[in-house]
Amino acid sequence: MDTLLLFIYFLVVFYVLYQMALSLEKKLEDRVIIHVADDFLAEQTQQQLDCQEDASHIKASAEEMKFGKIKYTVLNLSVRQASSKDILNSPDAIKLKNMGLSEAGILKLFEDKISIRVTPSGKQKLKIIPYLTVLVNNKTSDMQVYVNWDHSSLELHNSSNRVIRDTPNLPRDLTQSQIFSVVNPDRSISSDLTIEKNYSYNIEAGRMERAGVLVDLAQRIEFSQVTDPTTDEKNIQPLYTLDLMIGLKHVTESDAKLINLLIPFVFTLEIEPDQIALPPLRWLMRRVGRRTREEGSWFWGNPG
Repeated sequence: MDTLLLFIYFLVVFYVLYQMALSLEKKLEDRVIIHVADDFLAEQTQQQLDCQEDASHIKASAEEMKFGKIKYTVLNLSVRQASSKDILNSPDAIKLKNMGLSEAGILKLFEDKISIRVTPSGKQKLKIIPYLTVLVNNKTSDMQVYVNWDHSSLELHNSSNRVIRDTPNLPRDLTQSQIFSVVNPDRSISSDLTIEKNYSYNIEAGRMERAGVLVDLAQRIEFSQVTDPTTDEKNIQPLYTLDLMIGLKHVTESDAKLINLLIPFVFTLEIEPDQIALPPLRWLMRRVGRRTREEGSWFWGNPG
């Protein structure tokens, strides 16, 4: 009798721990990863720069940044200004060098560049994405950045959509052209973007208001192919593409000297698999699961 009671006791404890593990991992496993095609982003932007004579001094590169657990991709448009020697010999650079900062770090710190990033990206919960946020940071000394919202577009579900810069608490007339956003030297802007069809007319307020969302990640997962947890193959699917039209020019130059770039931010969605809560079972399924079926295993039997 004592042995039976002890067995039942351990069985109950095991069941409770298993349910706790399921509950905990349920919170952890509901994740997707939003990737930006950084190589494509840099290559396509650089090709456009190479085709314009006035843009020969600008170089495009994509860099993955990390802030805690948050990762995002930044497009950097570097403007060649002073020589490396002049920068390193400046009083501010000498102070930093005496503090132990490397020459490469000093040059990167003093580099004239325009940084553009679009969020959200990186690891995400299964949440609703109401809009995209575009951040443009102008760290140059004499260049202006013009963001042309009407000439930008967002491709979603294989259809191209007009981009609308969302301005809370302001009336929105979709029939009118949107004003350019201008980012002057040493300034930055952050703008929330959605698409035209996500607006509807509010009769009570007497104006157009944002009523729809861009993507519901939980709903997207429901209609997507389930990720096989027994294989190392990643489940990556197209999500959306933002083609952002910007113009660059020196402050003293005329608008005729504007360098136009259509910057392609291509986003994909990586769906992580639902894992088995208990590590021993997870270990077992990785060795006898579908991944090993073609090779033949004692669990599946040899393929006939």
